[in-house]
Amino acid sequence: MKAKTLMGMIACAGACVSLSAFGNNTNNWFNAAVAGSNITLSGVSTNGVAVQVSDGKIVLDNEKESALTFTPVETNMSTGVSVIRATAELTPSDATSLDTSLSGAKVGFAVGVAGNATNYYGFASGEWFKLDGVIPPDSGNTEFQLILDYRSATAQFFVNDSGSYRILSTNDTTTAFTFDKGSESDISGIDAYGSGSITSLDGKFELAVAAYNDKKYGSVADAKAAGGDASTIKVVNDSGVVVDKTTADNGLSAAVCAALGLNVNDPTANIAVAPAPTDTNPSGITLAVNVAAAPEASAVKFAVTPVGGGETTYCENASAITIPLTAGTYTITPVLK
Repeated sequence: MKAKTLMGMIACAGACVSLSAFGNNTNNWFNAAVAGSNITLSGVSTNGVAVQVSDGKIVLDNEKESALTFTPVETNMSTGVSVIRATAELTPSDATSLDTSLSGAKVGFAVGVAGNATNYYGFASGEWFKLDGVIPPDSGNTEFQLILDYRSATAQFFVNDSGSYRILSTNDTTTAFTFDKGSESDISGIDAYGSGSITSLDGKFELAVAAYNDKKYGSVADAKAAGGDASTIKVVNDSGVVVDKTTADNGLSAAVCAALGLNVNDPTANIAVAPAPTDTNPSGITLAVNVAAAPEASAVKFAVTPVGGGETTYCENASAITIPLTAGTYTITPVLK
């Protein structure tokens, strides 16, 4: 039997970051689902290949040459980390028959049989490889997701197992697989073909909030991990455009403003310091900063500096910033950890 296969035609622009970056904020990009006898599309179009729609599913029995292709309507504004998630019935086939001549395809997912063993298989860099970690069901749907990092040109494969997504690997070790990104910079389309059905398909992308060395990141911490610091990390605005300044108009670093949710173009943007609700420190006065709404408070610490000179101390805890009991005036400045 033919394997129901989804091939991601993916584009990429390189850097290097851990795929754990997907834990940052994401934005809905596109969605395809079934309502009655109709396919409902949001942010995506198809190539119009005739398919059967029944029982809430898109039923496929086609070859690669007549694949049903989903094409995002708009290019996303991501950092280069995107996810494709699908619910589909994947019909197994002989693992040795999985086609490797997939022109333009970067990543794929299928079910294959080798001997008496049925496993999920992933495709990248021109080859299929067996994936361990979750055994495919004998029948019915598989919920899976492909996380694609175009900065490092690596992909990860996940399957929903008893309510939570588990990462798949080869030989219980390799979990990130390199694909040939070519000159592309994003997903251009997803092909679905073979025997099986699709209940839903959607795409999300990681929202860019910071930039370093001409690459976008989903968090200040990720930009810092890539080698950036307070003097080199910039902010990405809500339109996905990098704001070309590393020092905000309020005098703080752009990185700190991004972490605290302060407008880099507002010279009055600031944080409010107040006495802590409870102060049991006998050797100092405890102050607190309300960072509950800050996008990334964990990336910031607070420098306490005597006005007129003296040693600066640093507080990691926003709710327990301590200034000495000795007379004097102190400035409290958020800085990048």
